[in-house]
Amino acid sequence: MDRLQTLLGRLRQCCESFPDKRRGINTTYRIADIAMAAFSVFFMQSPSFLAHQRHLREGHGRSNCESLFGLSKIPSDNHIRDMLDPAAPALLYPVFAEVLAALEQSGGLHAFRRPGDHVLIALDGTEYFCSNKIGCAQCSKRLRANGKTEYYHAMLGATLVAPGHHHVVPLEPEFVSPQDGAEKQDCESRAARRWLAEHGRQYARMNPIYLGDDLFANQPLCEAVLAANGHFLFTCKPASHPLIQEYVTGVKLPSHTVSVKRGRKLFTHRFRWMSGVPLRDTKDALKVNWFEIGVSRKHPQRKERWSCMRDEGGAPRRRQSGAGVKPLQAAVVKSDGGERCSKRRDLIPSGMIRRGERKRTADDVSKCQG
Repeated sequence: MDRLQTLLGRLRQCCESFPDKRRGINTTYRIADIAMAAFSVFFMQSPSFLAHQRHLREGHGRSNCESLFGLSKIPSDNHIRDMLDPAAPALLYPVFAEVLAALEQSGGLHAFRRPGDHVLIALDGTEYFCSNKIGCAQCSKRLRANGKTEYYHAMLGATLVAPGHHHVVPLEPEFVSPQDGAEKQDCESRAARRWLAEHGRQYARMNPIYLGDDLFANQPLCEAVLAANGHFLFTCKPASHPLIQEYVTGVKLPSHTVSVKRGRKLFTHRFRWMSGVPLRDTKDALKVNWFEIGVSRKHPQRKERWSCMRDEGGAPRRRQSGAGVKPLQAAVVKSDGGERCSKRRDLIPSGMIRRGERKRTADDVSKCQG
């Protein structure tokens, strides 16, 4: 409880720095109280501002709001929005650092450590507003098939995660919004690069592996991760990475099979991998490590497969084909959850050759890369 009160006190200090546009004596609520009132709605897990106010009137949760936040009542939702809209999100960023520091001091960060003393930071975008009638200068736009324009707000979330762990630690977000001087509309990938440039260095000491879907599996973003002294583990769909698919198709790859029992069901996890695959068809292409995880039952009707890639920093050097190397520990870590790996059921079996291609071996690939 003492640690929680310390963190809430730090949050209140940040809220006191919010801009206050009021003048004169119209200050029934202090700006910090207004911000803490907004936070209390989410902390108490109320479905809405109205429900939160109703519960307070009826006495439910009043003691918690008074003891934790020093509030006996909260302003109306319209007043809270009006007062907090001018506040920049960056004013709250110091609280994220305080939470992480408290986690480290208490030893709680150890539960998030993975093999190799890495931590996993998941990057993903989310929308928190969408309308085809209401829009503002900070809205992104998209044209639907029915001819209507949608206005929406989105953000990139960065979260400290760990397989098998029931809690996550949110880190500073990056908002997807129109950028000054930019000709193209902002997007999730650009937001991720801004986040890495702004925050990547401060998390480099934690030896992070950044997780993301296929949207992040491109050279500019991978280079941004490496520039921030991080590692990456991204989904790698065959359709969006034809060069990588060409390298691994028809090649006899090293593999590793593990049987996993879940209740009465027995599953087979099969790993395949290749090191030193170019990310794109250019001279300056990054070399990445590709791996695939296949999950099947004893008599499967169909198999589920995921394909991912990661930087070369976590794999043995000078083994272009990956021969004789056990599967990356990071691959094993990702085999259970799968939420960051795109399911693919269109895998071309290793024995099949695409039209116009000749059958290759691992030695052929090594010669081509040399």
